[in-house]
Amino acid sequence: MSEQTLREWAGPGGRHNCSLHRYLQLLKTTMVCFVGSALLGLHQKVGAQTAVPPGQSPSLLLLVTTFTEDGQYAYNALDFAAARANDAAYANLLPICGGAGTGSAACTGATLTLFNQLRALEDNANELLGRGETQYSLRLSANGLANALQWTAPEEYAAQGSMTTQFANSQATVLANRFAALHFAAMATQLADDIDDPTATRWASVYHALGGGASADSSIFSFGRFSVFVDGGFGSGQKAPTVEEDAFAFDSTEASAGLDYRLTDRWVLGLLAGHSERRVNFNSQESIVDGEIRGNGQSATLYTQYEAKEAYLSASVGFQHLSLSTIRKITYPSNNPLIPSVDQTAVSDTGANSLTASLSTGYVLHYRSASIEPYVNALYTHTLIRAFVENNTDGFDVSVGSQSIVSTQANAGLKLQYAFLPHWGVIVPYVYGEYRHEFEGNSRTVESKYAADPGASVGFDIPTDDFPNHYYVVGAGGSIVLPHGLQAFAQYVAVLDYTNYTDHVFSGGIRWEFR
Repeated sequence: MSEQTLREWAGPGGRHNCSLHRYLQLLKTTMVCFVGSALLGLHQKVGAQTAVPPGQSPSLLLLVTTFTEDGQYAYNALDFAAARANDAAYANLLPICGGAGTGSAACTGATLTLFNQLRALEDNANELLGRGETQYSLRLSANGLANALQWTAPEEYAAQGSMTTQFANSQATVLANRFAALHFAAMATQLADDIDDPTATRWASVYHALGGGASADSSIFSFGRFSVFVDGGFGSGQKAPTVEEDAFAFDSTEASAGLDYRLTDRWVLGLLAGHSERRVNFNSQESIVDGEIRGNGQSATLYTQYEAKEAYLSASVGFQHLSLSTIRKITYPSNNPLIPSVDQTAVSDTGANSLTASLSTGYVLHYRSASIEPYVNALYTHTLIRAFVENNTDGFDVSVGSQSIVSTQANAGLKLQYAFLPHWGVIVPYVYGEYRHEFEGNSRTVESKYAADPGASVGFDIPTDDFPNHYYVVGAGGSIVLPHGLQAFAQYVAVLDYTNYTDHVFSGGIRWEFR
């Protein structure tokens, strides 16, 4: 039976979601025979690769592919991945640390500890199967052993990809706000020539009177055609559990600053710098997991915008770095007084580098103080998370391979805004909505192996969830223009229909616009 078939049997809901009665109608006898022979052959093949005596061959893979007596399929795809990796490591270490290999110079320290922990899992499987050695069994039930297997699997590292993707999207949002502010300033200037619309002319006149576009203004922030701005934001959300990814809560704090220069009345060139503090806290109430990931990121983006009276075209290229520190708990009990329970903490540090590029265009339809703006944009992100090795446990540390994540996204949106013109400023509230389509939403595989296994050839190859192909973003906020070109804004954004995620972001900032 293939791994893919086993995943389909396990179903998207996890353990106990695939019942024997679903198959009895058509294939009861045939399927049981086929499963038994195929899986036993695979099980024996793993042991044969390292010349493990048949009587001591690994048992976890055989266990997780066996139906329980109550007619329920007891294990899911994550259990299968963990059983396969643990069987392979045990088969590698048994000739070194077990039997005639006991006391070998190669079997010391973390290698010996890993062997002892794997042997306890294997003997537990033997006890449940009624075969082989059981002396070192943890004496856990089938469900308890499934939980122990999931504790050994490092599926937590799938969340690193989510953190880097969210960082890229947050900086794209900051840049979109900057483009909107630039176009607002340019549009106010151009509307001053619209003699057929008294409201628009008053809007532009008020904006200029407050210093929004006057080059002769006297201010400590006046740099001719330069503009400066500072933004900040806070976001939070949750992820629901799936078979191969854990539940977690996440939050982020963002700070960005930028400087741009108006080359001509229509062309602007600028640089955006960003800093982010991000955190993932795994939810042990909904998944078999405990720990956290913390991220510290910096970004730099070069951007440009061309502005016509109603239309605009914007583009950017950028680089982002996110440092990632992870704490992963491995903890499960033992009911055997001779075998201690496992309570270990693995820690790791790595980094993620991302290259980003964006292109957007929009058209503002203006009527008196109201406007409607349809727009489209595209965002490309290529992220590489470096390989790393965990440390600090007594044997369960894993070596994790590099991860490459590509996102190509196209968005279409509509923005509505209205300008209020009190004597002391300009107030522009707005709402918008976007449809986002992801072209690179396929699952990737997080590859890892036990660091203490010198001959590791089979590891935890755990696939991540697919990115949703499409989702929606809605937002509302407002800008205000005060004397001497000072602007401020506040915004709320929510992500909708992003599978298994909820995400909310609050942001605000100040700007000085001078020409």
